[in-house]
Amino acid sequence: MAAFISGPYVYAKRINGINAVVICNGYSEGLRTRLLTSDDQEFRFLFVDSSLIESDITKGALGDFLTDKLLYPYSPIFNDDYVQMLGQKVRARIVEEEVRELVIDYGEMCRGLVAKPEFFALSRMRKRARIFVPSMGDYIKFLDPAVRDQNIAQLRADFKQTIFALRDDLVGIEDDNVTILDAAVDKWLGDRSSRQVVNILEQGRKAFYSYVARGRSMFLNLDLLAREIYDPFSLGLRYETLGLQPEDPKNYLYLRTATGLTRINAKASIQEVIATIRPDRPITISPLAGVLNEVFLVTSGSDRFVAKRFTDWYGFKWFTLNLVSFGSKTFSVSGRARMSNEYGVNRYLAKKRLNVPEIVHVSVNDRMLLESYVSGLSLDKSVMQVVNGSGLSTGEAKLFHSLGETLGRIHNVGVSIGDSKPENFMAKDNLVYAVDLEQAGKKGDYAWDVAELLFYAGHYSASPTPSRGLGEVTQSFIEGYLREGDSSNLKRAAGVKYAKVFSVWTPAPILFEVSKLLRGVT
Repeated sequence: MAAFISGPYVYAKRINGINAVVICNGYSEGLRTRLLTSDDQEFRFLFVDSSLIESDITKGALGDFLTDKLLYPYSPIFNDDYVQMLGQKVRARIVEEEVRELVIDYGEMCRGLVAKPEFFALSRMRKRARIFVPSMGDYIKFLDPAVRDQNIAQLRADFKQTIFALRDDLVGIEDDNVTILDAAVDKWLGDRSSRQVVNILEQGRKAFYSYVARGRSMFLNLDLLAREIYDPFSLGLRYETLGLQPEDPKNYLYLRTATGLTRINAKASIQEVIATIRPDRPITISPLAGVLNEVFLVTSGSDRFVAKRFTDWYGFKWFTLNLVSFGSKTFSVSGRARMSNEYGVNRYLAKKRLNVPEIVHVSVNDRMLLESYVSGLSLDKSVMQVVNGSGLSTGEAKLFHSLGETLGRIHNVGVSIGDSKPENFMAKDNLVYAVDLEQAGKKGDYAWDVAELLFYAGHYSASPTPSRGLGEVTQSFIEGYLREGDSSNLKRAAGVKYAKVFSVWTPAPILFEVSKLLRGVT
């Protein structure tokens, strides 16, 4: 049916030995290698039934043993149209699987992730070289400095063509770069934990079937088998012994920030980042707030930024909070997960034209985000003043109406804040900003956001009984929320399962009063 040359002969230098794949219709042996030698040149023909190679390409039936032949550059011998169709299917599946892997690994952060087209091929090649030893030799020859740039350029061209065909379904294209659509992130985030387990098992399964397929394709000659396995294996060991590092696919991954693209594996201190974007200005760094994260105010000339370093929360306080809120809400304690939420949801809300701080820089390795400083009024201060006063001024009523409207809009675009205490919102120029999104995510429990904001606000009261100010704050918030949000979220927030969580902080009469106002929503 078709034939093509594969392996290092196509893309490497000074290679002896030619490997050809011959695809046959109804090949009775399924998969078999034949060796011929002529004038000190070795020819290796891999005969394969067409149904077998198509099954491996679409489902990995042979652990991608045959799929690998079309992942690397190849040279057609005849029926190039058929071979190109197979190559397109290989690349399409690789892109989909690599996108899924990125979502599993980086979570919400993928909403601002940008990839070069060659990333998808290089990532798959590296994984295969690690789990299937015979492919290590091909991988190293492919990245030999003498041919590396030419080979990667070929990969880029091939994958750009495939990605263009997948646009608006799985990925987007911006200036020859690849982005992941929000729908794709949503699709794989839901079952992320189970996918991580499945992914590990899947890699092991593919490695096993690859070895079985390789053994099945050859004559049972022990010398040949030993040479097939030992040569690439020893080459891989020599490669590591020499201190050479395989190509890191993350060199082709970036995160979008207000100052441009930042390489996902970049490392830099806060001072180095600020010196790059605001050169020749004095820099001062001082603690800003928070005992759970390291939060700093960074000043460079007249510009101010907030630097957040996301540490893991395994302390007593967060164990206790997760225990108290069990059945109502679970808080993320992993520093990496919280940074992913903060970055990804920030990017998503910004695209939806909601008010969030600009992200200036992100460092995944250091778990650090640098954001613009929102110089406004922290709403916890306003709440504290109002709930202990006699009532709201006109300006304060508009502020809490705007807070409710903002949270309703956030819920309306499918995001829950997760940690919606008043202190996590800032008011500036009559606008409300969500400034802490590390517990946020798509979907989630919208009623929890309402309950936490209002019930927690009650704990600022100096009196155990509800004040007029507290009632007016709640009513203004409700009126604002109803302009953009679903009234059912307000009614559910009045439930006992939420009130009991905040009974640790807020007096029961205040909880009852807030619940009554929420239940009265029509």
